[in-house]
Amino acid sequence: MKIIGRKLEKRELEQCDRSGKSELVCVYGRRRVGKTFLVEQTFGDYFAFRATGLEKGNTRQQLKAFNQRLIAAGAKTISTPKDWFEAFSRLEELLSGENIILSPHNKKIVFFDEFPWFATARSDFLLAFEEFWNRCGTQHGDILFIMCGSATSWIIKNVIDNTGSLYHRVTAQLFLKPFSLAESELFFRDREFGWSREQIMECQMVFGGLPYFMDLLNGDESFGQNIDRLLFRQSAILKDETIRLLEATLKKSPIYENILHLLSQHLYGMKKSDCQTELNVSVGSFSRATEDLVKCGYIAEYKRNYESGNPLYLQLVDPFLMFHYHFLSQDNKLSCYDDLISNTGAYSNWRGHAFETLCWFHIAQIKKALGISGVKTSSFPWSNLEHKDSVQIDLVIERADKITNICEIKCTEHPFVMTKDVDLSLIRKRDIYQQKTGTKDALKIVMISAMGLSGTAHTEHISNVITMDDLFEP
Repeated sequence: MKIIGRKLEKRELEQCDRSGKSELVCVYGRRRVGKTFLVEQTFGDYFAFRATGLEKGNTRQQLKAFNQRLIAAGAKTISTPKDWFEAFSRLEELLSGENIILSPHNKKIVFFDEFPWFATARSDFLLAFEEFWNRCGTQHGDILFIMCGSATSWIIKNVIDNTGSLYHRVTAQLFLKPFSLAESELFFRDREFGWSREQIMECQMVFGGLPYFMDLLNGDESFGQNIDRLLFRQSAILKDETIRLLEATLKKSPIYENILHLLSQHLYGMKKSDCQTELNVSVGSFSRATEDLVKCGYIAEYKRNYESGNPLYLQLVDPFLMFHYHFLSQDNKLSCYDDLISNTGAYSNWRGHAFETLCWFHIAQIKKALGISGVKTSSFPWSNLEHKDSVQIDLVIERADKITNICEIKCTEHPFVMTKDVDLSLIRKRDIYQQKTGTKDALKIVMISAMGLSGTAHTEHISNVITMDDLFEP
């Protein structure tokens, strides 16, 4: 099975193999994003040693499993190491053997998958690893050590931002993002699904461009049949994925689920201070939890330019989690895909917001469609809902060339019909934004409509129309 996309990431891994020094590479990203697959497909059968952490294993079980991998790779000692210092000593001995597998560029490739799971509570794993790398990695120039993990916040804190003996030891960081629409289209085309862009877009809004989820889809079934089989049936394989996701990537604390559940009820986000107050948790615990969720990519933290006091906002942006809290949680549980689309109000509300989130993940494509790829920009939603003359602007693109785009985002099954009322509403949003912010930029209205616009009536105030096809650009 070939790799779809990931050209830059694969090239960087190959460059690390070709380098004339030892490399410590960190591959991280959201669970199910394809980290392990990327490493396996890049280096194939050239691993000198590989091991995978046990998700729920204690220290003794981790060491026992690790020792089995050492034996399988050719180690002679059979007994389980008493601690991680002994385990890494045996690994070093293994790597110095004459029969060790070498890469095409004579590197000894060591792959630790789910690296954070090795570091069980009160174990000496991280300390022993630091000692191993600072001695073995610096003394020899022929080791390519790749660590992989879904616990993004743990990896950033304990490895990338480590201020101890691992400080500045990581030589390459690869943060794997979900597939873009263009990459998803390549994926489905490679598997001969024959799906339209509308179907691929809908899939992206549910599964968030995660290769693992997409690989579970069946091209012989309709999108609705796939959703029923994977999410709604009693035995659906992804029914409890959200629970597994939080357990695998974050600490077992209810605060994470509580934050996500609360944010799911505020589609356009809420002030960070209001979120903390409503959950009634300490500022320290709340700040640490939100930092973890941001680093994992589940929520976004941002400011709305020109707002008094510049408060921070939090918003749920992970498409799969958004779908879960709308339609799979106990509060809103549905039984099948037909129930979903027949609930017109809830479905349209989710679909519209999911498309807005999709646009946020494709800001580069929107800028390309506007012809401003090389222009520095700042993007944010904007509202003044607490005021009498309140408006909500889906997306503001503030540009360094003194133009600001006021973007209205629509997701309809057919080309959107501009009416006089819609036109007046857009003008009002533009004028109130200018009045409240005091911006001196030229304000241009942009329509981002999945299916484009129907006709040209009432479009004289619209400077650009961006469609779903524009979002599919590489």
